[in-house]
Amino acid sequence: MAGRVFATRLAPALLLAAGLAAAQAPRGEEAFALWQAAHAAERAAFERHLAAEGVAAVLPLHQLLRSASSWQDCAAEPFALPPPAQWPAVVSVLKLLQALRERGALGEIEVHSGYRAAELNRCAGGAARSAHLVHFAIDFTPADGSDPTERLCAFWREHGRAWQMGFSRYPSGRIHVDTAGWRSWGADHTGRSAVCAMMPG
Repeated sequence: MAGRVFATRLAPALLLAAGLAAAQAPRGEEAFALWQAAHAAERAAFERHLAAEGVAAVLPLHQLLRSASSWQDCAAEPFALPPPAQWPAVVSVLKLLQALRERGALGEIEVHSGYRAAELNRCAGGAARSAHLVHFAIDFTPADGSDPTERLCAFWREHGRAWQMGFSRYPSGRIHVDTAGWRSWGADHTGRSAVCAMMPG
């Protein structure tokens, strides 16, 4: 009985500590540790799949599984596991990242958004057929603050079709990459405003 009372008194303190950690680093490793405790089995299966495909080390898992940046405004979770049917697409995006790094088109990155469930995608203003929803995509910024757009455009022109690479650089500076089809677009969501169309190549 005493143990039950102690546990009852301790629970609010543990929740408060967890809440403080999440508030200090809402999508960092500490917050991810709290989140994955409730998704341990699914997360482990996902990690095993990435390891079997040789791409487990391409991105930190807490970055790869980040949902939309507006997750708090949309009352969603900060992280999201894509459904198993989309895991091959996750692998193809990670292999594309490997290729971009190997060819010097991209360095280390900070991922801001990966898979989005339908409700979160709508709330975040994503397109109805967004690759974040139906395939897999990442939005990111270079970790060193550099602008790799010219190198990415050169890769996209030369190798993008083979990779079925979707590429965009938004006005915010964030970069979108997927493998859902060879295309590029800009602020008006068409190829006319694609940053690659404005660069010599």
